[in-house]
Amino acid sequence: MTLNEKIKLDGAPILLFALIVGSKTYSLWSYLADKPNLWVMLKNISSMGQDGAYYLTNELTYILYFITALAFDFLAFYSFIVREKAKSKPQGFWENLFPLLTVFVPVIGFTLLFFPQVRQFVPGYSPETLEVFRSITPLFSFYFSMTGFITGLFGAAFSIWAISYLKRSFGLRAAVRTLVTTGPYARIRHPLYFGEIVHIFGIAILSGTPVGLYLFVGAVLLQIIRAKIEERKFMRTLAEYEDYRRRTGFLWPKLVRV
Repeated sequence: MTLNEKIKLDGAPILLFALIVGSKTYSLWSYLADKPNLWVMLKNISSMGQDGAYYLTNELTYILYFITALAFDFLAFYSFIVREKAKSKPQGFWENLFPLLTVFVPVIGFTLLFFPQVRQFVPGYSPETLEVFRSITPLFSFYFSMTGFITGLFGAAFSIWAISYLKRSFGLRAAVRTLVTTGPYARIRHPLYFGEIVHIFGIAILSGTPVGLYLFVGAVLLQIIRAKIEERKFMRTLAEYEDYRRRTGFLWPKLVRV
């Protein structure tokens, strides 16, 4: 495929992810530049008290989480540049527009949820629920945040692992290129979606509101429908997909391999 053909075919997503990678890189650099105290705290970590350790843990976890998300976006950008021409192109609403909704609806929803202007109108957990958490441990807020960070980080890392094998077959819309059966795809048909679901669950925990969990449930349903649409397309296009489908799990490995 020539450069002109590549630009005509994938110019929009390449530009989109280039902007995302560029803006996130600038945001990370600006964030680190505004936190000179982090380096001082790291040098004096042995003499740090509980409050300082709590602050440093949150900051470093956030930075690591941000870097992981940036790495995923860069791999998506790279995949659009090197990916192959589709053997079967997306057709109609369900293969063209619906997959985009599964991506952008959760992104927009959670982005709005973390805006202070929107956040003030979003109901939190009830006082009774918070009291139950406090009765377990007075540091529940810290453990709650760490659980969200670790869960989201694991999901993002798993997605990176999946997309690193997908590469030339990656796409936002439902299209058939090459059937990938190595790495996580040797046991799971949709490991990228599994990683995204776990990632979103971590964000839902971090949101600290039941609305975040509702968004998570909606995102899971959208991802499952998207995966089913892709499977029907692969079944129509590739004869070997039926055997691959029989010996692999949908979102997690089969307990008993056929």
